Amino acid sequence: MRLTLYSVLLWVIVWSGVVHAQESGEPLSLAQAIATALEKNPFLRATQQQVIAATTVERQARAGFLPTVDVEEGFSRSDSPISAFSAKLSQGRFSQNDLALPRLNQPSAISNFHTALSLVQPLYTGGKASLSLKRAQLHHEASLQNYERQQQLVIFQVASHYYGVLLAGKNLAVARAALTTAEANSTTAQDRFATGMVVESDLLSAQVRVATLKEQEIVAGHRQTLALAALNDAMGMPLETQWRIEGPFVSRPSPTEPLPELEEKALHQRPEYRQSHVEEQALEHGVALARTTFLPTVRATARYDINRPHFASGGQDNWFVGVTLHWNLFNGLGDVARVAEARAEVARSRALQAQLASRITLEVKDAFLTVKAAEERISVARQGVTQADTALQIITDRYRAGLTTIVELVSGEAAVTTAHGALAQALHDQSIGVVGLELAVGTLRQDSF
Repeated sequence: MRLTLYSVLLWVIVWSGVVHAQESGEPLSLAQAIATALEKNPFLRATQQQVIAATTVERQARAGFLPTVDVEEGFSRSDSPISAFSAKLSQGRFSQNDLALPRLNQPSAISNFHTALSLVQPLYTGGKASLSLKRAQLHHEASLQNYERQQQLVIFQVASHYYGVLLAGKNLAVARAALTTAEANSTTAQDRFATGMVVESDLLSAQVRVATLKEQEIVAGHRQTLALAALNDAMGMPLETQWRIEGPFVSRPSPTEPLPELEEKALHQRPEYRQSHVEEQALEHGVALARTTFLPTVRATARYDINRPHFASGGQDNWFVGVTLHWNLFNGLGDVARVAEARAEVARSRALQAQLASRITLEVKDAFLTVKAAEERISVARQGVTQADTALQIITDRYRAGLTTIVELVSGEAAVTTAHGALAQALHDQSIGVVGLELAVGTLRQDSF
């Protein structure tokens, strides 16, 4: 009975305590991993820059209400009759002698330093400025919704990889426990073969089982290393960073709402669905913006000029103020085409929005059924673990008493390994399923963990 109790004790160690995914590095909880990812994930940082860019576009749109002010400094020298006449007149140096025909036709070269300060203030844009601002604000809101969704996706990715590390650690522990039991049984087979109680094939079968489990242990170790690297990638950390990930491998509480309520909730909570509504509003403003091309624009202009024969002396100044109305009457029906294009974009957005609503509902249904299936699998897997452990204990006792063969013992060991692996997988799938359901509904947040 010593061998059986030892094997059972190993299984108890595997499932009752804490899963150590790594033996070195700083301890890392799931909440810490998510917080790190929200700060350092490169894709999330890139999405944040999109929000900043949308903010700057909004500021650009506000500039449409403000005046533009320009300053200009220029120098010219010419003996062209028109240029010389204009320069002298602007400088206030034109005299009666300059009207003489020889001097008018063949003037001496004249230099002119010209300084100008101009201001243009829109007075009426047909609504273009206000519509541009509103559309920019809507695009900014859409970028915020997109950023929220990307945060949810990163949280889901980190949680998936974190549970993947726990699963890899559990599978490695199961493989090591199975190997320990198989080695003990191999020792028993060696002793029984030495005393002539079994044939050599029993010993060889036990040794083959040990070799197989050693291979599984190696594979499980490599998968654990890869799972940790994937977690680091999701967190935005160097792939080789070592963490000590530990925690009880238990299922997560699942939502209590019925499926129809979750589907309805998702259409209010999913950020990308809210984003699609905001983008549709922006496109509708685009239609109104395209229509503004049929309206006139009015602007006020003010200008102050200084013309001097020398850079810092002489000359005179003058000013100008005015109001300009501009109204395009015909441009080849290009404006009409732009309005039609904007309307088509709105219709396209509405069609895509309907498809998105259907996809969201399908994702919620799929996630809901995945959680329910995983919970049922956990119940079945727990029964399977109990049955496999009990069967192995009976088979081990019978083998030690010479009442069964090594083939049945090896099959019993394999059944135990499979049962514990199935339970670990079911717990993993249930945990990921609950997180996936929260993602599908749109309620996944940092404080969900």
